[in-house]
Amino acid sequence: MTRAIDVLLAPPFSADALREKHVAVVDVLRATSTIATALANGAAGVIPVSEPEDAVTIGNRLGRDRVLLCGERNSVRIPGFDADNSPASFPPSLVDGKTLVMTTTNGTRALRAVSGAASVRTAALVNRTAVADALAAESGDIAIVCAGEPRGFALEDAIGAGALVDLLLTLIGDIELRDGARASALLFRSVAARLADAVASADHAQALANQGFAGDITRCAALDTIAIAPTLRDGMLVAG
Repeated sequence: MTRAIDVLLAPPFSADALREKHVAVVDVLRATSTIATALANGAAGVIPVSEPEDAVTIGNRLGRDRVLLCGERNSVRIPGFDADNSPASFPPSLVDGKTLVMTTTNGTRALRAVSGAASVRTAALVNRTAVADALAAESGDIAIVCAGEPRGFALEDAIGAGALVDLLLTLIGDIELRDGARASALLFRSVAARLADAVASADHAQALANQGFAGDITRCAALDTIAIAPTLRDGMLVAG
């Protein structure tokens, strides 16, 4: 069976168009990199929500002793929350056994938008192989959704999507690439030898560096450092 792979390079996304597809959401800087990190460090799960008020409501309902409120707006920790959106903020000593309720400027909103798909995972450069293996094991078409920026396209997300497509081409025998997938794969191949520099050149990476988060860019540009494919089940991302 021929399987189609498409990459949606920027929001907005049509939930109806994704309903029968296996979706991977990519937000390299930083949501999907951080979700993979938190789960690898022992978090019980991550509940993505759109707004800070939603996070507070869920946290109170589940019990604040069991929950960490995590998130940012414009890359800065939301006042009153336990952590921001930096992968460095989620060591095992903080997250082990905890449920994280997370809201971010772009990534968690994209996750909410695609929640009705056949399956939903989060992908980043750090867990590229784990997610590719999980998608290859499914049957049906694949859509890779770039969270992007409020104004649209984000270079680092297109690179991350292309890294995933490039590997899927070696794992699935009969593939039909759509233009978004083809373009992102070509982009990834053109920068693969200098991946960290390419990610660091992105607009959002430069903004993060100016805010003191240069270390996050290095962490998020590392390829295949985490062997987890976070999977959305009943509204919560769990290790897969």
